[in-house]
Amino acid sequence: MPMKDEKHFTLDDLSALTGLPKRTIRFYMQMDLVPKPEGANRGAYYLAAHLDRLLEIRKWQKAGLSLQRISELLSGPRPAEVPGPLRRSGDVSVRSHIFLRPGVELVIDPREAGLAPEEAAELTQRILSVLDGSKKGGEHESL
Repeated sequence: MPMKDEKHFTLDDLSALTGLPKRTIRFYMQMDLVPKPEGANRGAYYLAAHLDRLLEIRKWQKAGLSLQRISELLSGPRPAEVPGPLRRSGDVSVRSHIFLRPGVELVIDPREAGLAPEEAAELTQRILSVLDGSKKGGEHESL
């Protein structure tokens, strides 16, 4: 039973606060990702726990997790950080292999690393400057 001063939300409120269409929120309830509303029919309302769950689902989806993986996570203990998608046999991932010098190659999986192309290029340049410094035996910039 909700506390007397606890904030109540309508479905429209949840939709506006999460940026999710009402239809999507209802779908998540059908999939048991989000609890059903409190009350019934026209008296149905939602609590902060509903809002928190929807925001958590949205965060995990933006991190690339499938609804199946999100369902698995919600049924177990909550991870402190956004977990990566489970890798399964047959999964395909695209990686950038950047040649730095003979014997040295940088491999970046942009999805797992969460790097934008500009960030990957900057990282590459910084690594190259470190490698150039070590070749000359001089001081070099730290990563």
